[in-house]
Amino acid sequence: MINYDDIISNVGDLPPMPIVAVKVLELLQDPETSMKQLAATVSLDAAVSARMLKIANSAAYGLAREITTLQNALVMLGERTVRSLVLASSMSSVNKSYGLLEKMLWEESVGCALASRFLSTKLGVGNSEEAFLAGLFSNLGKVIRNNNDPEQYRELVEAVYNGAGDYLMLEQEVFDAPYSMVGAAVLHSWKIAPLLVEAVHHHIDLRNNDVKDVRDLSAIVNLASNLCMKFGIGQRFADEELDLSQTQGGKYLQVTPAMLAVIEEQFTEVFESNRESFVA
Repeated sequence: MINYDDIISNVGDLPPMPIVAVKVLELLQDPETSMKQLAATVSLDAAVSARMLKIANSAAYGLAREITTLQNALVMLGERTVRSLVLASSMSSVNKSYGLLEKMLWEESVGCALASRFLSTKLGVGNSEEAFLAGLFSNLGKVIRNNNDPEQYRELVEAVYNGAGDYLMLEQEVFDAPYSMVGAAVLHSWKIAPLLVEAVHHHIDLRNNDVKDVRDLSAIVNLASNLCMKFGIGQRFADEELDLSQTQGGKYLQVTPAMLAVIEEQFTEVFESNRESFVA
């Protein structure tokens, strides 16, 4: 079994879990929490509050009138959605800097989160909100690498883009542990649910875990990540020739080319209709 504490000791500085996200998660665990209390906590982060209002007022919810208060927005969105959106909006603050590379990492994370939730629902595998969070956290290890070893990380990314090899192969030459393991270790230190920790750890390689719930969720994130790669979400270029049915996630979930054709077409609409709420 992996000792995440050992990994953490070799990673360097770790960001604290975003404070607003921590407080919101604590409140949502208490059945006595009122929407007024929840709104007061969310309002501590102006950026998160603005996104909540924006999403609540989006055309997807078909509202007859504009939502102007955070409390009403939270009621409209519902508990599960609020949890996902607060974590997603807060996670962007983990970056120490925010240039083009960080923007691409964030877009890839959001894309993977949206794709994971979409695939979970579409394929009837796992819990869609857990899938969203696992997808959102999937790149956390890359963010930590970029924060603590920016020069080496950027050289690695440039080497991948220049055709020197795939990311996972080149990463082994530079770092002691894969980014997925680093991300899982950080989530473990944040006391995130073990299922999410293990799914993030194993989403790049499904072969080393035999727990069905973990494999199911890891497979969803693996397929979602490759879906983003195919569409160029968070990437410099789209990999249009990528055969998703031959990825580890695609094989495990037994998705056929016909199924994938529908998934790809529908996900394009899902991503474009949600992208601005998280990335803009």
